[in-house]
Amino acid sequence: MVANKKSSKSIYIKTFGCSLNQSDSETMAGLLRDSGFDVVCEYGSVEKNYPITQFDVAIINSCTVKNLSESKFFRELRRWQSRGATVIAAGCVPQAESGLLDGRLKDVSVIGTRHIADIVDVVNDTISGKIVHAISNDYNGRLNLPKIRKVGMVEIIPISEGCTSNCSYCKTKFARGELLSYPKEQIIAQFKSALDDGCKEFWITSQDNGCYGIDIYRKEKYFLPQLLNDLLSMKGDFRIRLGMCNPDHVDRIKDDLVRTFKNPKIFKFLHIPVQSGNDKVLREMKRPYTVKKFLRIISLFREEIPDVTMSTDIIVGFPDESEKEFKDTLKLVSGVKFEVLNYSRFWSRKGTSASQRKQLPSEIMVERSGRLKECFEGYLAQTNECWVGKKFDVLIDEVSRDGSFIGRNDSYKQVRLESSGNDSHRLKLGDSVKVRIVDARKYVLIGERI
Repeated sequence: MVANKKSSKSIYIKTFGCSLNQSDSETMAGLLRDSGFDVVCEYGSVEKNYPITQFDVAIINSCTVKNLSESKFFRELRRWQSRGATVIAAGCVPQAESGLLDGRLKDVSVIGTRHIADIVDVVNDTISGKIVHAISNDYNGRLNLPKIRKVGMVEIIPISEGCTSNCSYCKTKFARGELLSYPKEQIIAQFKSALDDGCKEFWITSQDNGCYGIDIYRKEKYFLPQLLNDLLSMKGDFRIRLGMCNPDHVDRIKDDLVRTFKNPKIFKFLHIPVQSGNDKVLREMKRPYTVKKFLRIISLFREEIPDVTMSTDIIVGFPDESEKEFKDTLKLVSGVKFEVLNYSRFWSRKGTSASQRKQLPSEIMVERSGRLKECFEGYLAQTNECWVGKKFDVLIDEVSRDGSFIGRNDSYKQVRLESSGNDSHRLKLGDSVKVRIVDARKYVLIGERI
């Protein structure tokens, strides 16, 4: 997406990582656009191969959750530097590892995760030939700022920075820090502004949405369910997608959260990462819940919200994980039958306590990842078949590479619309259409307009 041309200076922003990183890039892009720069944004690993000489500055917004994501950042950095481009490193990689500022990023301008509001000053100083390292834990504000949205009808709203957890494997904590919840008034103001802009889908995001408010409100009167209820009470045709919430916090607010999930304006989608199906492994991960407690949460939501989509995360091959302990994870996945499963091998992250422990051989992690995938995909298509023949409204929020329209139903199930006549010329992002599901595949439902 390209901003209106007010200046000869052009900026390229490349983003890796989660929806919070995407939101950071959208805000940096908006601030730069309003300061007169031409801005191009790209997200993920798909490259359009813009000519590097086209841009005055490249901003690379990084992710540090895995070795692989960090490697992608440095590879992208080298790609631009090798052709003499001016580069600014942003995001979690430089924020999480301050030693990089005296090493690989010594001669590169850097902007940390809590300084995105300063991006215009950092860019101007960098263009003038200065090396700027805008890194600290001081928060300078991130809500109610200009932005260029990746998808015009989707508003990403961060509700906090950091978390209360201390997971033994997580390096992101070094970047995002301790929990800093944003005041509800600022969140509500950004929500209202996006509604006025015509947004139809709202993503509530942070490192852990479940712990929202416990640092600044102290009492349960304004924790996550109450925040969501205030947003859901707004007038308008929209849907809210709640992002990741850790099990220990969901357990604390589960009754209120279930009541909130019964509101027709919230997607029946709960991302609750279990990470392992074995209590011993969970203790070693420093995850403060048990498998039994996790299962009670799942049972409650499925009993009260029958069509809820359950999403979880699994780490395969945590240090010293035995075959029996891994089989407990397989048993959990096959028993719960999660509709969405994000799984990855364990990555040893510098500075974490888990990195000091004996690592499993990579071939074991690869083999176990294959078994987990087979377990998940073994039931996925069958469980999706229950949707065939059903009719419901779908909110169009994506256009695929082949031009097909993709939407989400109330359970946030992905629905690809089969082409029907000149539908493609009449549909647009943000439209709500009535569909009938005619086929179910592993990762998508196929629908036709009715």
